[in-house]
Parts: sequence; C-alpha cells; structure tokens
Amino acid sequence: MIKRWLALQVAAVLLASTASVAAADYTAGVSLYKKQRYAECIEELKRYTEKTPDPRAYYLMGYASYKRRDFSGARENFKKAYLIDPDFRPSSLGIKK
Repeated sequence: MIKRWLALQVAAVLLASTASVAAADYTAGVSLYKKQRYAECIEELKRYTEKTPDPRAYYLMGYASYKRRDFSGARENFKKAYLIDPDFRPSSLGIKK
C-alpha cells in the first residue's frame, strides 16, 4: 500500500514538473516573438507543441512565420490552431500589438 502511494506521489511530481517546463517553453516563445526573433520563436514553440498541443502556440508560430514571409507555414500553423480549438481567440496569445 505504501509503495503504491509513493509511486502515485512520484508520478504527480513528475507531471507537475513537466507542465511547468512546457509552460516555460511557451513563455520563452512569446518572449522571442516580442524580440522579433521569429526563427528562434518558431523552434521554441515547435518543441513546446511536441509536448503540449496548444492552439496559442500554433497561432503564434503562424504570426512568426508570416513575419518571416513564410506564408504557407503561417497558413499551416493557423489551421492547426483552429483544428485543436475551433473557438480559439488570438487575444489569448499573451502578446500585445
């Protein structure tokens, strides 16, 4: 019984740390976007979306791709954002224009 409880506690800690690392990846992507470092932003957010399919990240990759004049990449990322969440609103990105 104690072994099972301990295993559950370890699993909970691992899940929590994974979530905080993923959140840090998204935050780093937003920061890179704000600094106009679009290629790095896209790479950071790609790593994030491998762990967490988040429409905000795909939409921000779309913006970054657009800024790099990669219009097909922008279109694909915008499409992915709306496939994940058809009701997605860009106001949730964490950037201000």
